[in-house]
Amino acid sequence: MDAAASLVGRDAEVRLAARLLASGPVTLVGAAGSGKTRIAIAVVASFPGPVHFVDLSTMECSDVAGFLLDALGVTRRPDLDAFDTLVQALDAALLVLDNCEHAAAEVGALVGRLLEVRPDLRILATSRQPLGLAAETVLAVPPLDPDTALRLFATRMFERTGRALPPEHTAAAAAICAALDGLPLAIELAAARAALLSVPEVRRLLADRFRVLADAKAPGPSHHRTLRAALDWSYQLLSPDKQALLRQLAVFQGGWSSPAVAMLPGYRPELLDALAERSLLTSSPGRGRMLQTVTAYAAARLAELPSEQAAAAEAHAAFFLALAEQAAAGVRGPEQRAWLRTLTLEQENLRAALATLAARPGGTEDADLRMATAMAPFQHFIGGYSLGRDWLAAALARRPSAPAPARAAAASAAATLAMLACDYGTAHALAHQALPFAEARGPLLTLLGCVERERARYAESRAYLQEARELYRSSDNAWGEGRATQLAGATAWLSGDLDGADALLAASLTAFRDLADAESAASSLTHLGAVAHYRGDQVAARAHLEDALDGFTELAFPEGVAWAQEMLARVDLASDLLPSAAERLRASLSLHRRVGDRWRTASVLEAFAECRRRLGDPAHAAALLGAADVVRREISAPTPLCERPARSSTESLLRAALPSADFACAYRYGTRTGLDALLGVTGAAALTPATS
Repeated sequence: MDAAASLVGRDAEVRLAARLLASGPVTLVGAAGSGKTRIAIAVVASFPGPVHFVDLSTMECSDVAGFLLDALGVTRRPDLDAFDTLVQALDAALLVLDNCEHAAAEVGALVGRLLEVRPDLRILATSRQPLGLAAETVLAVPPLDPDTALRLFATRMFERTGRALPPEHTAAAAAICAALDGLPLAIELAAARAALLSVPEVRRLLADRFRVLADAKAPGPSHHRTLRAALDWSYQLLSPDKQALLRQLAVFQGGWSSPAVAMLPGYRPELLDALAERSLLTSSPGRGRMLQTVTAYAAARLAELPSEQAAAAEAHAAFFLALAEQAAAGVRGPEQRAWLRTLTLEQENLRAALATLAARPGGTEDADLRMATAMAPFQHFIGGYSLGRDWLAAALARRPSAPAPARAAAASAAATLAMLACDYGTAHALAHQALPFAEARGPLLTLLGCVERERARYAESRAYLQEARELYRSSDNAWGEGRATQLAGATAWLSGDLDGADALLAASLTAFRDLADAESAASSLTHLGAVAHYRGDQVAARAHLEDALDGFTELAFPEGVAWAQEMLARVDLASDLLPSAAERLRASLSLHRRVGDRWRTASVLEAFAECRRRLGDPAHAAALLGAADVVRREISAPTPLCERPARSSTESLLRAALPSADFACAYRYGTRTGLDALLGVTGAAALTPATS
């Protein structure tokens, strides 16, 4: 690190440190590479009096006073000990003690004695941990914020090359800064490499950050020349038990909770506190994390000890398997919001645990099946149907000899996600595959009722759901009965039985409110809103749907938000509120497409066609109908019975409004054009390419 180079983004820290020196000793504390020395040098530049700057990184003895005398070039006196000689040699100056972490206690003791006899002395220290003085002010040096980190990268690159950061490389440079946690040393080393390689090349090479981020020609201490050396310096100052815990913390992705970290073989609370004190991790109430760079370093060290690595990974996996299974059981009830927050926070850890469990040998091992199964409800909540299906398919393929109940549960979960992704054939096959071995038939019967409902086979859907309701009722499963009742209500209104639907859905809403299941209650409200809409009561429909939308939004449940917005758009269409309807339909379509719900995507396209027709754009409306029909053919699901009159009316009115050839041309354009392009189309002129 070139001490003479300009300091970027640390003006506030420099001013604050300079001001605090008037009140007592100040220690700049931060992680390796956070720029403590640079800040100290900037403070020196602003100090009005004499300054003594001593780098303690090479000090190997406990005689701190003697080391300072030698560093300052002071001749030792035979009539005085080293401390008294030092006292006489120091005037009313600023004494800067750089790199104190390896002797923090000894340096702190000396500073305390110096200030007792020389209270006019100003002392500024840099360290990765406090010196432990009663009068010490500890000034934390955090990583740089994203904008400042990018500015530092661009500045250092310009100083090296004389060229500005190309605008087309700004995103890659920002990604480099984020991957390096905003650590100035790492960013400066990356900028040095970018002077030789392109910025995108440096970004690609960061997978091996410790080899790439090195500058052997840089002046100053060796641990300022490479990222690896900076972290080696911190690591070597730790006792063996602290080193072990630091290594084992690398198994966590995105941080850890207090219960999770306690599962590590090397965990002791005092060791965790010691690592935090040494700026190797950050902690807040109930949660801790390491910077990505420190995690990468710890992981490399852990990989050197395969048995310890395996033990830590197994402890991590066992904890998160138990957490996932607790969440799967608790996510439907009064703790729903808390579990969703926990699962959102722990997504990276859950994936890492699944990878560990998947690597176990075959035989009758089923932990990865259980983990993938337990995570399926959460994938439903966040719209991760495809990822959840991939996990389950891989686990089922890996574990052909796993116990039948575990395989049946995994197949059932996979069938649910397949149904949500509108892969009805796969969902139907998986559900029937699981039925003979399932410990509970109710969920599979409910699922089959949903599959048949979406394929517009309403009689079959009612039969499956009725059987499921009876099973749940006989086993006193109130939640299961409520869900089967709700879905029976959905089948009823989609098939046109509005009175039957109203009674079933009212019963399900009462059940879910009693069970404090916010998502299921919001779903019942959405169904009730649909019933009111098709009855022509748009006021009641809007009230139900707005309540449902609030509930889904609070839970951040994309499928529910999309569905409620679609139904509110239909209410807007019925109320002739066309701009509002168009806005809601676009929002709904975006979410349905993101989560992969093609069944509802087709319905939204049909409603959007009616909206565009009324807005005076019949060609675009006809194209939207063509796109909807393509989706329906792809998933082998017709327009729901209750929506067919509106769909037929839209098409009839469009055929009346457009010449036959123009309608056919626009419709054909919709069948051949991607939705992203189609949704940006307005006006007949835009559909001209379809005539060729």
